[in-house]
Amino acid sequence: MSPRSLILSVSLSCLLGTATVQAQQPAVDGETIATPDLVKAACDEGAVTYYTAQSDDDERAIARPFQQRFPCVSVSVISAVTGRLYERIETEFQAGKVVGDVAILTDEALVQKLIDAKRIRPWNSPVAAQYPASAKLEGWWYAASGSIMIPVYNTDSVGKQDAPKFWQDLLDPKWQGKLATSPITIGGTAWAAFDFLKEKFGRDYLVRFAAQQPKLLPAYNQVVLSIARGEQSIGVVSALNEYPLRVAQGAPIAPVYPPEGSPYTNYPMVLLANSPHPHAAELFANWYLSKEGQTTLVKQRGAYSVRADVVPAAGNPPLAQLHPWSPGHVTAQAHDALVAEVSQILGSR
Repeated sequence: MSPRSLILSVSLSCLLGTATVQAQQPAVDGETIATPDLVKAACDEGAVTYYTAQSDDDERAIARPFQQRFPCVSVSVISAVTGRLYERIETEFQAGKVVGDVAILTDEALVQKLIDAKRIRPWNSPVAAQYPASAKLEGWWYAASGSIMIPVYNTDSVGKQDAPKFWQDLLDPKWQGKLATSPITIGGTAWAAFDFLKEKFGRDYLVRFAAQQPKLLPAYNQVVLSIARGEQSIGVVSALNEYPLRVAQGAPIAPVYPPEGSPYTNYPMVLLANSPHPHAAELFANWYLSKEGQTTLVKQRGAYSVRADVVPAAGNPPLAQLHPWSPGHVTAQAHDALVAEVSQILGSR
């Protein structure tokens, strides 16, 4: 190798080394998310397995800035509805082989069950102060995402003047057999929706809603697609699922923001106990809660962040304008009782 080539080679190596160090600093846009020791330990582990109740494609896109900042950590995303993730976590622990490291679930009560069963380990995020008391269980979980439940309708088959404007409008006989939603068993977002309807309008509302013969599909993505295709006229869905089709793809659907309010659900992020990559899990989770992580989430998914310094996604009104309703921290007993009651009323059509 010539002296000139040697100098160029050494210079390039130094530049690449500097870039790698800069990309793996414990601060993101001035916000400290880790200690240098945590970053080093995460890089030594080199991987993190992330369980999420959110869209697989969305989560891979959201994780991309993290991997650019921390190229030493490879992120594997495994996506399923919360009920199935809960079962998977339980199965792994019972088998004595934990695969997942970090998870976002949509059901606070199920998360509490995991805490009680020691499936989740304690965690104090350095950005915890950015999360209000209603959006965290200090030392255990933080609302890394969240969604509001709203009605949506197909704009090709339902005129604006005929579209529902209030929750009570879903009970109009003209919508019988033309409604779709998901069963209460899919996760906390569905649970909150049915809890809201019962608390606001009484059990009779659920009975009358069941009389409308709604089609119960196993995931909100399927509900939104059914509305967009005109297979059903109206759906009750998570705003996270309608947003990508409405805004990014221009699907013929429109959201309804009833003046009575709409249920809002925290999506807790947790660290799994006995996981194979505990340091990488903590680094990834801290980044996800950072302003950069939350801004990426909002732009990619149309989700709402509870951080005051993160603005809503384009095309979404501010959360406060939607009169969000939250059931609060729900006990496991209350959770299971409502699941049984609603399942008995609606069946599984």
